[in-house]
Amino acid sequence: MPIRRSLFLPLLALTWAALAAGPVGAQDAPVYRCGNSYSAKPCAGATRVDAADPRSDAQRREALAAQQADAKLARQMAADRRTAERDAARDAARTGGAANIGPRAAAVPAKPASAAARHAKKAKTLKLKPPRAGKRAAAAKPP
Repeated sequence: MPIRRSLFLPLLALTWAALAAGPVGAQDAPVYRCGNSYSAKPCAGATRVDAADPRSDAQRREALAAQQADAKLARQMAADRRTAERDAARDAARTGGAANIGPRAAAVPAKPASAAARHAKKAKTLKLKPPRAGKRAAAAKPP
């Protein structure tokens, strides 16, 4: 049976009020430790545990806001991951290769010049003699 519009808004308001109030009486219920477990009913040798929430209402609201922000970020990250996986699968289907869902490959930097080429360029700029090959050149290098 469909809910009439005239009943929907009051029902929705009551639901929100009930959710905002939280569990009724749950904060007053005693908590007992029985060995390594906790229960609302005492057992033999149980010790009563203070389970009251020491946070203020402002701290609870702040924690709830942080939890909601984290959930929103998690949903966004999941959507980004699904998009990346879909794009990688589409690229793999086009190229006939394996899918790459990691970061895009960076351009390969130019191969660095060899030590002799760097030294020759430096020597040309400073007008120095190039080092001799052999034992003396190896011994002349700083440690």
